[in-house]
Amino acid sequence: MTGLLIWNQGRPDIALDTGYLYGGLHCGDCFCCFINGEWLNVRLEYNADWMLVYNGTSIPVCYGSRIRI
Repeated sequence: MTGLLIWNQGRPDIALDTGYLYGGLHCGDCFCCFINGEWLNVRLEYNADWMLVYNGTSIPVCYGSRIRI
């Protein structure tokens, strides 16, 4: 499934290409995110704000990015 990473009711969510919402993401959720022209396998975490973890490095959540789950 693919969609867009969005902010929804206090947490990140995925607006799926089917028109439905994924239902809210939680800490530890893993997915692929299209960032800077490549698909990255990331994990969602929270530490004062939501962040993505890629290869042990924290990067800001890129709302509006393509997501693959």
